[in-house]
Amino acid sequence: MSYPSKLDLFLDVNMPHLEELIAQLGKDIGLRDKRQIKGLRLLLCNLYIQGDRQIFVSRRKQSLGTKKYNPLDIGYRSIISSVDALDEAGYILQKKGSYDEGKQTTIEPTDNLREWFKWTGWSNAAIDKKVGTYITLRKKDKVKGKPVYIDFEDTDYSRWLSNEIRQYDRLLNNTEIVLNSIHGIPERVFKRFTVQRKFINHSFKDLVDGEFAFGGRIPGPWSNLASEDRARITLNGEPTIELDRTASHINAMYQVITGAPYENGDPYHLIVDNYLVPRHIVKNFSSFMQGSISLQGASKSVINSYKREALEVKEPKEKDIKQYEEYLEFKKKVPPLTIINAFLDKHPKVRDYYNRGKAWGDFIPCWESDIVFEVIMELTKRGIPCLTVYDSFIVPLKHKEYVDSIKDITPYVNRRGSNFRVT
Repeated sequence: MSYPSKLDLFLDVNMPHLEELIAQLGKDIGLRDKRQIKGLRLLLCNLYIQGDRQIFVSRRKQSLGTKKYNPLDIGYRSIISSVDALDEAGYILQKKGSYDEGKQTTIEPTDNLREWFKWTGWSNAAIDKKVGTYITLRKKDKVKGKPVYIDFEDTDYSRWLSNEIRQYDRLLNNTEIVLNSIHGIPERVFKRFTVQRKFINHSFKDLVDGEFAFGGRIPGPWSNLASEDRARITLNGEPTIELDRTASHINAMYQVITGAPYENGDPYHLIVDNYLVPRHIVKNFSSFMQGSISLQGASKSVINSYKREALEVKEPKEKDIKQYEEYLEFKKKVPPLTIINAFLDKHPKVRDYYNRGKAWGDFIPCWESDIVFEVIMELTKRGIPCLTVYDSFIVPLKHKEYVDSIKDITPYVNRRGSNFRVT
């Protein structure tokens, strides 16, 4: 399966002769304005780095962001005009999207562009990253389904965090990260990407000094790969293994609130009225209660999630269909609210942190992200490359034993100095 890539706004050429050749190409295809040529450079860098892969581009007439998120100060008009000019000249194939159909515009190179890259002497070394920020902050609510990123004032924490991410980013970009086909042939090489922690802006009355305390995931370009595809990633030519934190959501809560993971077996093991509740059901209730405002709201979110994964996607997974059917049958035996109350009774130390609303639904996952980042920092210090997907770590197979030994017990550290309370 081929996964389109997002347009990277952080790429530019670093060789004057290529700038001149790009400017000439721009003139040849009808671009005259310097801003258009700058947009053309960005597009060409992305097309070269991604090879034959499709790239998502937006045709929306809206800002691409401020200097932090758009360090080359590229305008949407420059992108649209450059895409259209390349398309009309036969250098790319553009497939326009549709807002009503939920489809994004994609571009991909043609043989003409591949020949042009070859003739002009492009190479990976000719492309630089122009990092504006290793931290992003977006509004809590998306606009028309799209995140809206906002500027922020740096704090002691954000400066410390940016320095740590920079070291992690440097390690990964000096690592050969390859996705191989099922036949062992290199299918995609991850290069010239920027590692970022992505936070969500909330006004939160229960938190003192809480900048950058919501969200905080690190969605690398490998994150949208299916798990069976991720299993074929190699790091510096070595096979890898993906290791999940054990019961990561709830154990992160325990680590923050009590100082240690849950200590009495599997926190998702639950028996109600002599029925063993399927683990995926318990896990879903635990996850959705982190951001719900009521028990009824959590119950509704769980059933909607099952429906969405089993019925509303184009090609639902067999596992998702089976779990949806299993949930429908099980709730006939044990009502959802009974499951919820039994789970909360099992976990009295953390129960007061559930069902406190949307902000908490972004706040609690940040605890988990912080712990994941503590593991990342330790591995980075040891020179061990590590790719993360939410609460899992993709590492060279030879480091399995060590990563297994630290991933669940690495403690939460309050790096922000924030105070929080339940009221």
